[in-house]
Amino acid sequence: MTTAETTRDVAPPEDDRATRSRVPPSSPGLAAAWLLRVAAFTAVAAGITGVLVAPGVRGNASESVFLVGLLVALVLWGATELVRARGVSIVPRVALIGAGAAVVAMSSPGLGDRLPWKIALCVAGAATLAVIAGAYASARAPHTRAVAGILFTLAFAAIARLAAWALAEIASEEASVHLYGISRDVATAGVMFEALAQLVAVTWLWTRSKLAGQVGSTLALAGAVVLTWGASRGVHSDATPWQAVLHTALSDAPGLPTPYFDGLATFLVPASLLLALVSAGQPKQVTVVVATIALALVSRGALDAPLRALCAVAAAQWAALAGTDERAMWRTLIDDRKRRLEDDDISESSRPPGA
Repeated sequence: MTTAETTRDVAPPEDDRATRSRVPPSSPGLAAAWLLRVAAFTAVAAGITGVLVAPGVRGNASESVFLVGLLVALVLWGATELVRARGVSIVPRVALIGAGAAVVAMSSPGLGDRLPWKIALCVAGAATLAVIAGAYASARAPHTRAVAGILFTLAFAAIARLAAWALAEIASEEASVHLYGISRDVATAGVMFEALAQLVAVTWLWTRSKLAGQVGSTLALAGAVVLTWGASRGVHSDATPWQAVLHTALSDAPGLPTPYFDGLATFLVPASLLLALVSAGQPKQVTVVVATIALALVSRGALDAPLRALCAVAAAQWAALAGTDERAMWRTLIDDRKRRLEDDDISESSRPPGA
């Protein structure tokens, strides 16, 4: 048998090669879109119920079994996809898989009772590691850089909260007023990082669409202002029932140690939930992107509670996977171009004749 005959027998037919070239790249985010969207909306609903309606459930997920199941399924699915995701470098991949497994394992005792503080700190540390890894992996793609910015700032918020709490504990043991003041400074930095993360989310939403993005985020912030005002009025004797309920629900929102801008810290709690709702409901957007932003906002960088930690880990894993998803990238870029063209057409049509 000649060399030409051997090559002809081994080489695939032209039709097969053409068929292979037309096969689209794999898209784990597309396959998990329905689960991501449902988890995002359920996380917002559980956050509103647990924080605004029934305070005291933050560290106890017994009334959010459905959400826990969704988040654990997302984390396990994300870990499976990360094992095969060669586009994510090895270090963030190992961090995302390992930290996700640790958070799921350590959060299990918190599903029936409040976590001991040592385990809660370990959960927060593992979730923070996952968030940093997810932010690093997703920052390399243009369509997930906004997600990366939100995750990075929330990771710094989580680190600041952990450091502030540790300093406050040492200050109480040593009866040091100066050290407690430093802990309040660090807690205030955590609040500012969370505010920056929400600012990035609002900026991203404003670039999506005029109605669902701009109007939706504006209404979300306005609603958060109203809720914060109602909570501040709830302390007075002539407060209405809804103001009294809000005051009770949001009284612990600033956390411990209390930051200097406690009003801003209170405002960020309802704002995070309402902005997450707006993000999850964005039409004509890549689901994996809007859902990860919503889950990250629900977590708020306060990762000492199982539900928030699971939201953060799921957001980090799927943000990393979305960063390597070519179909999601081209869908986002094409939609952005269409939106810019539509905005240009609207601007041209609104100009007076002869201008």
